[in-house]
Amino acid sequence: MLLFYYDHNVSSITAQAKQFPVKKPGGFHWDFFLLGVTTFISTIFFIPFPNGLVPQAPVHTDSLTVRETRLKRFSSDDVEQVEKDVVATSVVEQRVSHFVMGLAIIGTMTGPLLTVLSTMPRSIFAGVFFVVGWGSVESNPILLRLIWLVREPRFIQPSDPLLTIRRSRIGFYVFWQALGVLSCVAISQTIAAIGFPVLIIALIPLRWLLFPRMFTAKELTVLDALTADNEVVLASLGGKPTMPELRDEMEGEKMENGQAMEGMRQRKTISKDR
Repeated sequence: MLLFYYDHNVSSITAQAKQFPVKKPGGFHWDFFLLGVTTFISTIFFIPFPNGLVPQAPVHTDSLTVRETRLKRFSSDDVEQVEKDVVATSVVEQRVSHFVMGLAIIGTMTGPLLTVLSTMPRSIFAGVFFVVGWGSVESNPILLRLIWLVREPRFIQPSDPLLTIRRSRIGFYVFWQALGVLSCVAISQTIAAIGFPVLIIALIPLRWLLFPRMFTAKELTVLDALTADNEVVLASLGGKPTMPELRDEMEGEKMENGQAMEGMRQRKTISKDR
């Protein structure tokens, strides 16, 4: 159940991540409710559970995204340089492709198509999963940051937000990311493999309680920004969450403002007494 909850909701939020300029609001709770209903029906009729999986869901959104290439010119050390940037401008938000894929899934459970699928070589399916998996490897933040750490500075875009953080801090954060991945892989090779979703859920208090003490708010804002920051998407999640590292700063600012206001009131009282 934990895996089902985690997998579906992560799929939903990554399919509406900040790199996809969606305009229609998401329906996370409604989607999960419908998934529960369809799962209940599937259990009664002994058919496979329907589920939205990573990385198929964000790959589908990515295929519907319209992009354009923009060139930025700037001067560095009296040398004019050109920065190439591919920007996502819109997403073709519709229901046709989802509906067709749903019908295709139903079709694969029919007798004739199951017979056809059984005649296909396993290497074809392995190739499909390889291509899908490689797409996730290319966009994996751990791998991208490791490459960034060994890249020469002249090949790094000047606008890259990672430049505002020390390399040692980036490496330290990547270490924790890699530790989480290796822990999940390690437990999956033991008799307790079925419990690996518990380990993944346990990463939430790690991020919420421990990381704000190990990293500054600025570092976490760059290294662990929200996956989805679009207002229409966050609206269905109850609004933008207040991260613990920012909450401490806000409380500190409130205390400072309160002390300043109290000081002003005391000074006004003293001036009136005089």
